Amino acid sequence: MEQALLDTVSDMGTEGSAGLALTPRIQAMLDAFRTNSDPIPVGIAKALITTEAFRETEGRPQVIRCAHAFARVLDEVPIFIAPDDMLAGNLASKPGGVELSCFWATWPEAELDALNSGGFIVEDSDRPAIAAMNDYWRTRSLTSRMTSLYDDNRLWPYAQLGVVLPPFRSKEEGWGPGGMLGVGYGIHHEISQIIGVFRIDQVIERGLDAMIAEARAERDATRLMSADAVEKIDMLDGVIMALEAMVRFAARFAAEADRLADSETDPARRDELRVIAEMCRHVPAKPARTFREAMQSLWFAVLGLLPSGVLSYGRFDDYMLPYYEADIAAGRITDAEVIELLAWLRIKDSGIVITAGQTHRSKYGGFAKWHNLGIGGQNADGSDATSALSYLLLEAAKLCPTPHPTLTMRVHEGTPEPLMREALKLIGTGIGVPSMIGDESSIQFLVKEGVPLETARGYGVAGCLGINIPGQSRTIAWPMFTVPLVLQFAIHGGVDPRSGEQVGPVTTKLAECGSYEAFLDGFKTQLGHFLELQAEFNNVTMRAYAERFPQTVETALSDGLIQSGKNILGHPLPFENGSCLNPIGMINASDSLAALKSVVFERKLATPAEFAAALASNWAGERGAELRALALAAPKYGNDDDAADLIAADLYAFWADRGTALTTTYGGNFKVASISIGTSTIPGGAATGATPDGRMAGEALADESLSPMRGRDTSGIHALLRSALKIDQARYQAMSLDLRFHPEALDGDERLAAVSRLVRDYFAAGGKHMQFNVLDTDALLDAQTNPDAHPGEIVRIGGCSAFFVGLTPAAQHDVLNRTEYREI
Repeated sequence: MEQALLDTVSDMGTEGSAGLALTPRIQAMLDAFRTNSDPIPVGIAKALITTEAFRETEGRPQVIRCAHAFARVLDEVPIFIAPDDMLAGNLASKPGGVELSCFWATWPEAELDALNSGGFIVEDSDRPAIAAMNDYWRTRSLTSRMTSLYDDNRLWPYAQLGVVLPPFRSKEEGWGPGGMLGVGYGIHHEISQIIGVFRIDQVIERGLDAMIAEARAERDATRLMSADAVEKIDMLDGVIMALEAMVRFAARFAAEADRLADSETDPARRDELRVIAEMCRHVPAKPARTFREAMQSLWFAVLGLLPSGVLSYGRFDDYMLPYYEADIAAGRITDAEVIELLAWLRIKDSGIVITAGQTHRSKYGGFAKWHNLGIGGQNADGSDATSALSYLLLEAAKLCPTPHPTLTMRVHEGTPEPLMREALKLIGTGIGVPSMIGDESSIQFLVKEGVPLETARGYGVAGCLGINIPGQSRTIAWPMFTVPLVLQFAIHGGVDPRSGEQVGPVTTKLAECGSYEAFLDGFKTQLGHFLELQAEFNNVTMRAYAERFPQTVETALSDGLIQSGKNILGHPLPFENGSCLNPIGMINASDSLAALKSVVFERKLATPAEFAAALASNWAGERGAELRALALAAPKYGNDDDAADLIAADLYAFWADRGTALTTTYGGNFKVASISIGTSTIPGGAATGATPDGRMAGEALADESLSPMRGRDTSGIHALLRSALKIDQARYQAMSLDLRFHPEALDGDERLAAVSRLVRDYFAAGGKHMQFNVLDTDALLDAQTNPDAHPGEIVRIGGCSAFFVGLTPAAQHDVLNRTEYREI
């Protein structure tokens, strides 16, 4: 097998694997996608169907209502097969469109106007229907249930502070105003839930008919001897209803493909439509027989799981490999045809838009989403899992450079060097994928959580970097927690300087502190207090989501839940990771403590009161500028300087100690993670005043959890990695490190080898993650002034990739000002 892989790699030239190139059809699709600047149509077909479905099931169990609504959508939503589609399954009721939803919150007129000015089209004729739906969902949305559980003394004031992003505006609007927009047909809150690796492979391998039969058998064997048994019957009825609807949905496309074939004049396309019709009659009801059928079955499963900003394709090159190998051996498919299908998936996934009202859109720059597809890793016995399909996934991304789906490559001691080189060549194109994740740290985390080693080796990645056991774990609540804002409260003794209100415990103000230790103790008191509030906030989200939108498809695609009849949103799983406590801006906080320790308490270059006044004035005046210069010159994380790095390590250890001691509504303990998804560091920074590290008020926070503040890592990349390794990353479900390279750094075999060694050494020493921006600064600067000339420039932002010209100026500035490494 190893020699065969080496032979495959040896055929890879600059044009592609064995001379592969995009077919004219895919190239045309790619060109149209990258240059399309038309507004996105907003459909309301799904919203109308679901609202009517919920109206007609008032009083019935909520799981039945959700399943009924899902089935109604699949039976009634308009379907079509585009002229260039290779597989069946439209994303929305309008070509290139999205579907409006009120599940999260309602859509006020002002928000509809904001959509029209923000790249979408809401038809005026749809506004009365949207208003009527608003009236129905106003007290039935997820937001309305969440905010009803917030008490007026603690959780509601906390939700409004902006520690959790974005701050809640009102109990009706929540994070809004504005609901959600998305594609796909699931009945749930669209932006993030549920973060897991669901068993799409079981849909492909077993077929839905087998799952339906299993659910029916379990229902027939259940006796109504307890309240749990009654709930089990309801859940199983919902699962059966939902999965049967997915089978009927596929049959609708079979009929549509036959209808189109009857009038098709191009013989090749007519034959292709007949094949699509035959596939849709077979999958997802039955097990897939070929690679192409497996792709069609996968796509139907994806449509059932969407809309979600978080979607995992799991270990794609593992579960799709048998179909690829069987087809290659039988001569049913070629690598060129596989590449075409993989490129089709890239384009279709990149066309998925998940977004929300304008307040939320500022948090997710570039229509960010996190659809993760895994490459490589280990088998249960520890052997390498790389296959020819792993290389083809990299090749498809090289030939079809779209932002999505993101590729995440698992790296371990046995990862073949040819795979590393091909991955780094792809990264060198600037596409931002694959990101790389270290097996050593990831598996250590799972084993420490009680997961057997053989099971842990089979982990997949969901969302940005969420380590999950396929079918055996999921995370419901994973919001951003703005640590520097809590530091600001600590500086003022628990008072929010924006309002003058006491929002945290009373601790000693910085201006009155006599020692660094006293201030650090006060900050940790504040941090622990707000961490507990965040845990309660997350528990409310989990409770409300389980009540309002119990999930049937996700439940069916999890191990053992059909047999237990338990909802995935209300039942512990083998690896129980129901919620993560996730800090952003931790490096700004640690750099701030290092500056205070050095400038104020050790070198005594300013009194605590002077420094506090400079912060309050945003470094105004001559003295403010002088103190800011001293703050900027103080030790900074990222330079292998213990004076800064050990403070960061201590803060992350404190967060892990306190966070994992807290319990979720599932009865397990919270997990800790630290990622900054999308562009959340920008609104997080906007809400935070000047910080003692020298940062100006409103300035964006440091990118990612382990990345230094922009431009402050001045001692080289090896010093940065040594800094990061002083933090115990194995305690965290996810931690992220963003690196920016000049294209020269990956130019040529010698430099590729050096980067490969760097990655391997970092992961062997306990590093968890690396993602790369390989950018030509001149090209990006030109893209800012001539966006039409650079439609394909892709950058990496917070666990996903995005077109540079689609980012806000603030996000573009953030990317351009990260430290650039030319030498390894």
